[in-house]
Amino acid sequence: MEVVIAPAFCAAYPNGMFGFLTVSGCPNRPRTLAIAPEKRAVETLLHERFSGETIDADPVARAYAGYFRRYGGRYPVVHQAKTVLAGRPIESASALVEVMFTAELDSLILTSGHDRRALRCPLAVDVAVTGDVYNKLSGRDQMLRAGDMVVRDADGIIASVAYGPDARTRLRPDSAAVFFGAWCPAGITAAPVQAHLERLAALLRLEWPAAVVEAVELLSG
Repeated sequence: MEVVIAPAFCAAYPNGMFGFLTVSGCPNRPRTLAIAPEKRAVETLLHERFSGETIDADPVARAYAGYFRRYGGRYPVVHQAKTVLAGRPIESASALVEVMFTAELDSLILTSGHDRRALRCPLAVDVAVTGDVYNKLSGRDQMLRAGDMVVRDADGIIASVAYGPDARTRLRPDSAAVFFGAWCPAGITAAPVQAHLERLAALLRLEWPAAVVEAVELLSG
């Protein structure tokens, strides 16, 4: 799958990165079947890592929080982590999303998942410009603020950092070939992003032993 970094992204985020993983042979289902021990381990690790200190002080969380403050929002992965710290288990009505959440909560690195059948290549890691609008996951159109990190395919924006993935390329109940993106505008080094993608790939193989991981790549500005 062709993914390029647009010059505008390089100019806006010279230290920014975008990592991606493409996988096939992982037919979605309502619940995961094999990764329960992995989920419990991540939940336990969150309690151990952030016992006696706030998760907001974590360097990865702080890097994202600084970005989200520019757009008047809060970092959703930290919000998810706080619900786990409050006693809620990692869960979703989509096995693919649940695997993604498990990897996200392990690393705190923002990730989106997309049905590859809906993507129209090439993909471009870019920044929003004044007037950009896309149909976000809720089904509502969202006007973007100039400068927000986005990824575009030939038909439009598939996700932004500030507002998340779109409805057109969302993971569906019948998704089986997936594109996962790791969004890193600034303040995060390459090593944890690479480790996050490899962890996600390992979880996918554990849940779907026949899954084929076709690419794990990290692009930088």
